[in-house]
Amino acid sequence: MKKIIGKPLETNNKLIALIEKLKINNFYLENNKDFRDRILEDIDIKDEVLDIGKAMRDKHEKIICKNIETLDVNDFGSYPDIVCDICSEVTELENKYDKIICIAILEHVYDPFKAVSNLKKMLKENGKIYGYVPYLFYYHAPSDLKFQDYFRFSKDALAYLFKDFNYVELYPVRGRISSSFNMMFAGRWKKYMEKTNINIYLDKLSNNEKNLKQCSGFNFIVKK
Repeated sequence: MKKIIGKPLETNNKLIALIEKLKINNFYLENNKDFRDRILEDIDIKDEVLDIGKAMRDKHEKIICKNIETLDVNDFGSYPDIVCDICSEVTELENKYDKIICIAILEHVYDPFKAVSNLKKMLKENGKIYGYVPYLFYYHAPSDLKFQDYFRFSKDALAYLFKDFNYVELYPVRGRISSSFNMMFAGRWKKYMEKTNINIYLDKLSNNEKNLKQCSGFNFIVKK
């Protein structure tokens, strides 16, 4: 006699519903634009902002807001403002930020589910997180393991990771073909070839569904 433990079908149906609720935007598949510019446009002068890992890079200084702080798990002296493991307790930072920037961070934390839960706690009501996570992407931890490279995220994984947020929008980055070239040639593909927009033309050889399922990674915007 067949034995059924728990409610596997019910659980699977709930997971399917989460995935189907995702909003997918192909803007960055079809355009060589910098997601950081979108973030700059969205930040209000009244906002309290956290830039984790100073991921805005050269655009960090262009952020105009009430207050901006940086956070890192490592202490580099003058940077960051806050030294913190976002997988641990963050009581002092709860309900503090209107916007959190978390670009290329979650693959480097050992517990992304705890990290995302903490980021949600750190947001004010209706606050937003802007970020990027890799999917089909090469290993990129430094040789000294000052930080590590743990995870990759499909759209299904992100649907579950952000299940407690009210709004989730994903922006696939690179499609099936250009993701493969980016894997093979590491940073050289982005640094040189993508400046010609060849990735945009190559990815048009695949349909949207294939590009979504086999992309390099996802920019994302989630709202509390």
